[in-house]
Amino acid sequence: MMQHVSNTPLPVAYLAAPDALEDGLRLGGAGVWRWKIDSERLEWTRNLESVHDLPPGSFDGTLASFQRDLHPDDAPQVWHEIKASIKTGDPYRAVYRTAPRPNAPEIWIETCGGVTTATDGSRYLTGICMDVSERVRDERQLERRLAQQHAVASFGSFALNEEDFQKVLDEAVRVAADVLQAPLTKVLEFAETAEHLILRAGIGWAEGLVGQGEVGIDLESQAGYTLMAKSPVIVRDLQSETRFSGPQLLHDHGVRSGVSVVIPGSNTRPFGVFGIHARVLRDFDQTDAEFLQSLANILAGAARQVAAAEHRMLLVREMAHRAGNLMQLVSSIAGQTFSGNPDIKVARDSFSARLSALARSNYVVSQGGWTSTRFLELLEETLRPFEQRIEMKGRDVLLPPELCFDLGLVLHELATNSVKYGTLGKDQGTVSVFWSYARRSDGTRLFQFTWDDPHSDSEAPPQGTGFGSKLMNALVEGKWRGALSIDQAPNFRVKMEIPVPH
Repeated sequence: MMQHVSNTPLPVAYLAAPDALEDGLRLGGAGVWRWKIDSERLEWTRNLESVHDLPPGSFDGTLASFQRDLHPDDAPQVWHEIKASIKTGDPYRAVYRTAPRPNAPEIWIETCGGVTTATDGSRYLTGICMDVSERVRDERQLERRLAQQHAVASFGSFALNEEDFQKVLDEAVRVAADVLQAPLTKVLEFAETAEHLILRAGIGWAEGLVGQGEVGIDLESQAGYTLMAKSPVIVRDLQSETRFSGPQLLHDHGVRSGVSVVIPGSNTRPFGVFGIHARVLRDFDQTDAEFLQSLANILAGAARQVAAAEHRMLLVREMAHRAGNLMQLVSSIAGQTFSGNPDIKVARDSFSARLSALARSNYVVSQGGWTSTRFLELLEETLRPFEQRIEMKGRDVLLPPELCFDLGLVLHELATNSVKYGTLGKDQGTVSVFWSYARRSDGTRLFQFTWDDPHSDSEAPPQGTGFGSKLMNALVEGKWRGALSIDQAPNFRVKMEIPVPH
C-alpha cells in the first residue's frame, strides 16, 4: 500500500534564529536591509559591510552612511528608483557602484526590495543587496566583444567595396577610436627607404602631422618595437615603460597608455603599424589588441586589393614598354659581348650568363607587378649561387622596377668578376655588400651600394677596360646619372650612388 508524501514544507526551527539566517545570507553573498521611510534610520545585517567592501564597524545605522557609499555618478538613478517604488508600491531594483576607493577595483551591487507596512503603520523600504561585480564585468566583456565583432564586420564590408584606399585608412582609425574610446589613433606606413614610418591616417594629432609626420623604427619607439616583436604590444603607462622610451610624437601628445599591432604586407615586408593611444591610464587588454589586429588584417587585405587593381591597369602598358627596352638591352649586350671576344664559345657562355641575369631580374620585378621592388629580394635571387659566400647588410628598401632591372645586371657582373679574379673564385672567403638610403641637400634620395671583395687578383684587367665595367658605367652614370667608383687595391671595392625618383 503506497504512502502519501506531503509537499508541504515542515517548519524548521533555525529559520526563526537570526544568527542562523545571517550565516546563510553571508555564505550566499547577500545581506538584508530595511529603511524606515522618511527617516534617517537604516538597518542592515552585519555582512553587508563585507558585501560593500567596507571596514568592519564603519556603518553607523544612518541613511547618510549608505549615501556616502554610493558612487556619485550612480546615486541619482538609485534615488529615482527608490522614490518610484515608494510612490507606486512597485518592487524596487537597482544596480550601482560603491564609492570609488584608491587602487581598488570597482564594486557593483544589485539591490532588490519593496515597500512594507508594519503593524504600527510605519512604512519601510526593505530588501537585499549582493555583490554582482563579476557578473557585471562578464556582461560588459560580452557587450564589448559583440560591439567589436559588429565593428569588424562593418569595416570589412566597407573596405571590400571602397576603391579609394585613403578612405579605407581614414575609416579604420575612426572605427578604432569609436569602439575603443581612444582619443588618438594612427596608421603608420613603412617608408620605401625602410628608415622610418609615415603617418598615413590618424585622429587626434596636431594639425599638419597626418600625411607628413614620421616615426622612427628603432627599438626606442613603440612602433619600432612592435615591428620587431611581430605581436601586439600593450602599454599600461608610457612614463614607466621599460621596453622602449616611445617616440617624441607620443610624448608631445601626452600619451600614457596604448596598443599597437603590425599591419601585414603582401610579403615578408610589413605594411606598417596600427596604434591607438590614451592620455590617461587605461587598462587595454588582449581583447582590445585582438580587435585592433582584426582591423589591421582588413587593412592589409584592402592594400593588396588596391595594389592588384593598379597592377592590372599597368600590366599591358608595362609589358609593351619593358619588352621594347628588353630587346634593346639584349641587342646591346649581344653586340658588345660577341664583338669584344674572339672566342665564340667563351662569348656564347658569357652571353648566356648575362641573359640568365636578365631573366632573374625580370622574374623578381614581374613578381611585384612591375611596381616598387624589394632590393633584398633582387639581391638574394641574383646571387643565389653564392648565397653562403655573401654577407648582406641593409634595410628592406623598395626601389623602382626599372632600377632593379638594371641593378640585376650590375650584380651579375660583380659576381662574375669575383669568380674570375676575386673571393668567389677561391675555396674560402666572403664578399660583403652594404646598401642604404641618403638624402642630398635638395631632398633628392640617393641609393648607396657597396661591393667589398677582400681578394683582388693582380691579373684582373685594368679598371674600365672590361665589358662589365663598361656596362656598369653605362647604367649607373649614363642612364641613372649616378656616381660609380671602383678601387682594386688592396680590396676590390665598388661604390655606387644612384638618384632615386619619387
